[in-house]
Amino acid sequence: MSPNNHPNDKQQQNEIMMNFMHPSSSSSSLSSSSSSSSDPSASIMSKPGLIKLKNNNHQNDYGDDDYKEHTATITSESGIDDDYESSSSEQCPTLVPTLEEFYDGQSVFITGGTGFVGKVLIEKLLYEFPTMGNIYVMLRPKSGQLIRRRLEKLTECQVFDRIRQQYPERLQKLKAISGDIRYPGLGINPIDLQTIRDNVSIIFHSAATIRFDEPLKYALLINTLGTKRVVQLAKKLTNLRSFVHVSTAYCTVDKRKIDECVYFEPISPDKILEMADWMNDDTMNRLTKTLYRGRPCSYHYTKSLAEHLLAEEVANGCFYQSKTKNTTTTTIMDDDNIESNDTKWRPFPAAIVRPSIITPSWNEPFPGWVDNYNGFTGFLVVSGKGILRSMNVQKDYLCDLIPVDVVINTCILSAWYIAVHHYKHSKFPRTLTTSATTMSDNRQCSDNNEIFVVNCVTGAHNPITWNQLRNISMPLMCRYPSMEMFRVPNVRFHRSKMINQINVYLEHTIPAFVVDFLFKFMGFSPILNQVYQKVHRVTDALEFFTTNEWTYTGMNMLRLIEAADYAYRNNQRKELINKTLYVDGEKQLQKLHEHQQQQQSIMDVSERFPIDIRKLNWPDYFRDYVLGVRRFLLKEDPATIPRAQNQLFLIYIGTMMTKILITGTICYQLVYPRSIARQSFKMLNTTTTMTMTNNRKRLPFTYNILSSIQSLFSSKIEFRTASEIAKYNTISILYFVSKEPKHVWHLITTEFSKYKIIIIIMMDQRMSESEKENGEN
Repeated sequence: MSPNNHPNDKQQQNEIMMNFMHPSSSSSSLSSSSSSSSDPSASIMSKPGLIKLKNNNHQNDYGDDDYKEHTATITSESGIDDDYESSSSEQCPTLVPTLEEFYDGQSVFITGGTGFVGKVLIEKLLYEFPTMGNIYVMLRPKSGQLIRRRLEKLTECQVFDRIRQQYPERLQKLKAISGDIRYPGLGINPIDLQTIRDNVSIIFHSAATIRFDEPLKYALLINTLGTKRVVQLAKKLTNLRSFVHVSTAYCTVDKRKIDECVYFEPISPDKILEMADWMNDDTMNRLTKTLYRGRPCSYHYTKSLAEHLLAEEVANGCFYQSKTKNTTTTTIMDDDNIESNDTKWRPFPAAIVRPSIITPSWNEPFPGWVDNYNGFTGFLVVSGKGILRSMNVQKDYLCDLIPVDVVINTCILSAWYIAVHHYKHSKFPRTLTTSATTMSDNRQCSDNNEIFVVNCVTGAHNPITWNQLRNISMPLMCRYPSMEMFRVPNVRFHRSKMINQINVYLEHTIPAFVVDFLFKFMGFSPILNQVYQKVHRVTDALEFFTTNEWTYTGMNMLRLIEAADYAYRNNQRKELINKTLYVDGEKQLQKLHEHQQQQQSIMDVSERFPIDIRKLNWPDYFRDYVLGVRRFLLKEDPATIPRAQNQLFLIYIGTMMTKILITGTICYQLVYPRSIARQSFKMLNTTTTMTMTNNRKRLPFTYNILSSIQSLFSSKIEFRTASEIAKYNTISILYFVSKEPKHVWHLITTEFSKYKIIIIIMMDQRMSESEKENGEN
């Protein structure tokens, strides 16, 4: 239904908006509570508070010129000033509800609760809001495992340690809902749907597929169509107050400057979903280049479509059925709007939170907590173990990382903000700035700021470059090394893609072949080549983000914390006003010292829900990051750090000795070319003879290799050309020929037992004829 079809009765619309904070209360209850507000002891929240913004009369605490220009100052509807004084004729003012008052008694529905963001969100809600209602977590059913058991496994996660230790009874608020966003109606049974409809008032939607190599059709099913199905459920809730969608800051990477707004796609989401319904996978994949418009993969495109879809739903508003009507036989996920005498129209309060690269927690639930290898964490692990040595990175470009607890705090504050502020100023500042040239149907909207968008990024306020990040993290990975080290951590960033490929071949490919050959030689399974194949797939996918840079506007994060701080400050002043008594015409305060103690016990909201990223100290954060990866992800006890440091020192000594040995061998060969080759052949021949007997039955592969080497070294053959070498050797050979005035290298690649190895043979063709007759090579 379009916005033009809203109810015509202006008074009814105002009633809907004023009753939004307490939909169950009637207009009569509102009027009665308003009349009773003259009593100073009356509850402030008996009359729901709405606020308005002023631009000039408030001094902010940040000192940024940009913030002064963009941030609106929040004051109450009754116009309370800082020098407000109570009198006998004054009424207690209408104030903005705090976070505790907003979440009091409210039930929440969460998708993606088993993911990294979802776990931290659930833990934070349980820890901060004891009077909150139930938390309904949608869990995907798995074969052979009950939903109740999946919920128990979720609560056993380490992230809930402080809940289990301090408030174990709050875990009873978690309720499992069997569902899957891949199926119509979210795959939820009718009984659970009715429970959600009657009880849930806040929805956090974070379920998504984050794989960059996901086929477009499947990514559309999860990220776009799944979002549409969750929105359809939200619009049928009886008491919807907030809908928060977790998106990504990289959904519009085809633009260099990204505002806090929704950018419409040229083709609408409904048309794309209709195309995906009848097209096969091959046809869809052929259209990717045209549809993506510069995006690297399906994840970012489908997330942008989801934002487009959500913006359209917000513009249309929603209808809901009253509780009195029996809806047990009604299909709640029906696409058509229900219009009857029992339906009511209301706006659809929604917010979009766009995090950048999500990293471990800053403070909560523990500093450095992480449980997956996604994003930058995988880079930190492979580089910390010495596996990753080279990457194609523009060193001076910004690396935008955001801690996971900042993301979930932004989600919690956004849900409160849109519910409290949305209907007093139904338009938010500039949420759609798409030009007509980027929209196929030339849709331009002047009232296009009905959805609240937050760019949850660090680049706008606390930037850090890739080179700074490397300089901070490398020493920390050497100070707190892992127990499983391959080489000393030392990753290099190269601006040139060609130079990076050369370094990848020298630092990754050749060592992987050598180590895997030694593993095979000793009877172990070769794994390093497989590890490097995975590493290269990840680095290739990340190359788009390490070689490009974007500029984000991030003022709404500051607006959130300023608004929440204002609500808490005025809530404290409300308590002070309620304690004021008038005796003999003079104002006196009753139990002032108790009130002061109560004020000191109330922690500032900016400390309980920290989202001011400017206070983040990068060196301290990365220290917690490295220790958190070691403790929570690699499961290594902090007590093993000294032993790991000793191992790293031995690896360093071995690396240096190997480099010295190789360098000395090359220098010696340049001075005495024939002597080193002859001595090396004799030594290898003796070694192979001694080890062949022991390895013949136990390691047949090793026996065959040594047998071939022995036959090569024991034969008195003069090697003049590469083709002659190939006749006597079935192993890959790097053949060095010394000529005047320069050296020439020949590489012969053959295969032995389906496994490639390399043996370096250095020879000099300037040998005398007498030496050649004696077979001295």
